[in-house]
Amino acid sequence: MKKIGIIGGVGWPSTIEYYRIICEESQAYHADKDVSGPIPMPEISIESLNLNFSINHRGSSELGSWDVWDHYFNSAIKRLETCGAKVISIASVTPHARLAEISKGSTVPIVSVYEAIGVYCKSINVTKLLVLGTMPTMTSPAFITGMRQFDIKAFTPPLAEQKDNVVAIIGDLYQNKTSGAGVSIDEVIRQCIPENELTNTAVCLGCTELPLAFDKFKAESSFNVNGVHYINSTVVHAKSIFKACVS
Repeated sequence: MKKIGIIGGVGWPSTIEYYRIICEESQAYHADKDVSGPIPMPEISIESLNLNFSINHRGSSELGSWDVWDHYFNSAIKRLETCGAKVISIASVTPHARLAEISKGSTVPIVSVYEAIGVYCKSINVTKLLVLGTMPTMTSPAFITGMRQFDIKAFTPPLAEQKDNVVAIIGDLYQNKTSGAGVSIDEVIRQCIPENELTNTAVCLGCTELPLAFDKFKAESSFNVNGVHYINSTVVHAKSIFKACVS
């Protein structure tokens, strides 16, 4: 197995989930193999970043406004390379919108969350996807563009108020405050998707904190609650990382 490097801490609750899922995938992978002693686990290094610094240094549309943020993540990637990681993952969806910038100079493959979600949605015949996430995720075209190669029509909440409500939910989940979060997410979804379209539209929890609102389903790649079909970006991405580790 290749050594995995994880950029975590943005935020810490979802980083825990990535570690758990990767280890559980290794248990399942080796379950039917002739293994002497404990179940093998991949070597994992976690470079945990400061969420406060990350959020406060997000850029805007102004030229150069993302330079500090890009350098912060790029330096973390290089530290993981130095410690011997052969597969790198970012336990957060937001940075993938700037993957080209933050991975400059890196020679180690970074597992794309967009590709992981696109491949998974294609495998279960999802063709329309409402994406909920941080403000950069919901305002950048990167996620929507990433889904097009899989023939998936992705869209985000159309109104600023709806986006603000999603960001507020994520803010609580960053602090592991999960009470009532699932209900609040459901309210936003029903404002964005007409009732008669719920059956043919899936909802991507496109921030790795959002699945924490549905504790009963934290181990599921997708699940249904009150007639809404959810895609759990954390599980889908973490499983894709383990596949890259053993490929």
